[in-house]
Amino acid sequence: METWLSYRLADLLMFSPAIYARLFERLNETLWPGHALLAALSLAMLMLAGSRTGVAHRLAAGLLAFAWGGVAWGFFGLYAEINLAAPWFAAMFAGQTVMLLMLAAIGPGLALDRPRQVRHWLGLGLAIWGLVFHPLAWWAAGRPLAGTELFAVAPDQTAIATIGLLLMARLPRRGRLPLRAILLTLPVAWLLISALTWWALLTAF
Repeated sequence: METWLSYRLADLLMFSPAIYARLFERLNETLWPGHALLAALSLAMLMLAGSRTGVAHRLAAGLLAFAWGGVAWGFFGLYAEINLAAPWFAAMFAGQTVMLLMLAAIGPGLALDRPRQVRHWLGLGLAIWGLVFHPLAWWAAGRPLAGTELFAVAPDQTAIATIGLLLMARLPRRGRLPLRAILLTLPVAWLLISALTWWALLTAF
């Protein structure tokens, strides 16, 4: 027991920050030149979510599900090469994909309210950060442009933007637990996992 207690979180890592950052370069190399299409789909999702028709809201939820499914298949497929837990994380993202597809198929879809309350303004800030400023922050910090983390490609940006969109969305309650809380569980859980990963990387190397 004493031996196990002597381990730090960093001791469980099998990769360095440089190797982790290289994953995003490989993803962008594989995706290129599909970045323009990805940006168009992201913009379409926002426009559909901000419209007034139920069909558009369902399509917006479907595009958000597509983003989570893309990360589950693309990023975690590569991440599995350096982290044995990657398949479990991929299952987490696949689970969120299924819930968002259900939101599109049998739920109200993704319908955004105009910022009125603190929750809406917080959601707007997080959505903008995840979609625009977080990727730019990595580039400004010195990471090569080829390694930029993008929404629907990188897990952190996808989770941050999703949390923002869900905070802005009109979502009904389902029983005792609000639907919003259910949909927020996995994105928040991933960000906690990612924070622990980065903390371990930055303290170990």
